[in-house]
Amino acid sequence: MLVGNTQPNSITKSYPAVIQNVLEYLNSLDHVSLTLGRHELPGFDPNKAWFVVLEYNKEPLENFKPEVHKYHSDLQIVLEGNETMAWSIDTGKHTDAEPYLEQRDLQFYNHDGIALNFIHATPNQFYLFTPNIVHITNIQNDDSQPVRKLVVKIHNDILEAK
Repeated sequence: MLVGNTQPNSITKSYPAVIQNVLEYLNSLDHVSLTLGRHELPGFDPNKAWFVVLEYNKEPLENFKPEVHKYHSDLQIVLEGNETMAWSIDTGKHTDAEPYLEQRDLQFYNHDGIALNFIHATPNQFYLFTPNIVHITNIQNDDSQPVRKLVVKIHNDILEAK
């Protein structure tokens, strides 16, 4: 897991190269005019890296199952509003809530035995959930404002998170 600022700063050069490149491209876009849905990332194989723009209302934690991915990392960036996110290390001992969804590279777990850590996610920050991190996002907090978010899916091959 990696947390950082989306804007260039003194530590930006310490981020993996693919993260630096993605952030540089995303910072060149007008986030307000981005349409909802899936978008390609120039210079990347569209099957290995892409991003999705989402808008939604947050929901209570109990409405979500913890999730993890085998082959992709999620780079999540709140564009407008804020939300609570939760994470935990994937010990490999969690109970599957349903079968692995291969097309979506998505495994849901039951909550039992997962000790969650919470993050207050705000604009201008990114949250990179690597394949060893169980996570839940879109969690309701004290603010009822809707959220506009960008989620970049990055294959392990290009992130070098094997």
